[in-house]
Amino acid sequence: MKHTFLLILFTFIFSSCKAQIAPLYQIDTDLPEGTHFKDLDNDLDHFEGTWKWQRNDSIVTIVLQKKEDVYDSDYNQYEDYLVGEYKFTVGNTVIQDYLSRLDDNTLIGLDHYIAGNTILHRNRKPVCDDCAINQRQVFVYYQDPLYEYINSAMVLRHKVENGVEKMNIVFYSFNSFVPPNLDSPMENRIPFGNYTFIKQ
Repeated sequence: MKHTFLLILFTFIFSSCKAQIAPLYQIDTDLPEGTHFKDLDNDLDHFEGTWKWQRNDSIVTIVLQKKEDVYDSDYNQYEDYLVGEYKFTVGNTVIQDYLSRLDDNTLIGLDHYIAGNTILHRNRKPVCDDCAINQRQVFVYYQDPLYEYINSAMVLRHKVENGVEKMNIVFYSFNSFVPPNLDSPMENRIPFGNYTFIKQ
């Protein structure tokens, strides 16, 4: 009986110490500290790579990478993240170019100008009317460092049309904000709106 009790006790202690793994789409700060929120369904994988949008002489290039087990010190937990940087050109003029930041290993998670991991289902805002019932989108924060006061985000949706990989992006402000001055811009240098990017 004593041996059985000790076996149960050691099993309980071992399982308590073992890091808990939870799906990324169920992030819950009430779960135990040290929880690993993993992209178990590989929702983030669809968005990795280089993507390009072009209209007339305006071009936006986005490079996205999946980072696993990024530590969140606020909640003492680990999360898989989608991080990225971007370049915006008009004609021969470079308006913004932050792609080199992806090579900076000191930047993690939300340090990047594109970063996030919130999985959205079909009916979450912004609503995707033509998404399949079980299709997931990904919400990421987006920052124009010139206008840090604007609370900007992107919702990413992956699709394949005629064998071509595409990423639909909704750029928008997810929350109200107070501009520092009356004449401060209310939009980033890449305007809010809907964009379709092509996988390169």
